[in-house]
Amino acid sequence: MKYSARGILVLFSVVALTVWTSGCGGGRPKLIQATGTVKLDGKPLAGAIVSFQPVAAEAGGFQRPSSAVTDSEGKFTPGTFGEKDGLPAGKYRVAVQKREPLGTGGAQSSAPDKYQWITPRRLADPNTSGLEVEVTSSGLEPAVFDLESVGPPEIEVSPLEAE
Repeated sequence: MKYSARGILVLFSVVALTVWTSGCGGGRPKLIQATGTVKLDGKPLAGAIVSFQPVAAEAGGFQRPSSAVTDSEGKFTPGTFGEKDGLPAGKYRVAVQKREPLGTGGAQSSAPDKYQWITPRRLADPNTSGLEVEVTSSGLEPAVFDLESVGPPEIEVSPLEAE
């Protein structure tokens, strides 16, 4: 049987299109665009990192975390595979953290060695934060995290400086 160059090209194109449309793209779940807001003591919190850890049983076994950074109004849009691309439907444990550098490692280093936690430190871990959210086709529930400071800001010293 003889095939023309054009016939081979058409056959190759059909096979490639079939493979591409059959979901051979890594098995990524459908992502939902969702937005939310973080407030600290009633005010928008800018520059906070918001992390979403899927609750496996509620996310169909999906385990990839999602994250976002709040803007000047405390608003965020999570991303899972890319920046602000959304996250799969399901339940998530949430972490919110913001800390600022206080000093550098002295004359030998320009890296910060002390940080002041702006958010309570326990909120930086999704397993201890107590924050949870559900993502549905309607978005995030709850869509606002209204956090409160607890006592004076905690200071963290880098392990190298503590020695």
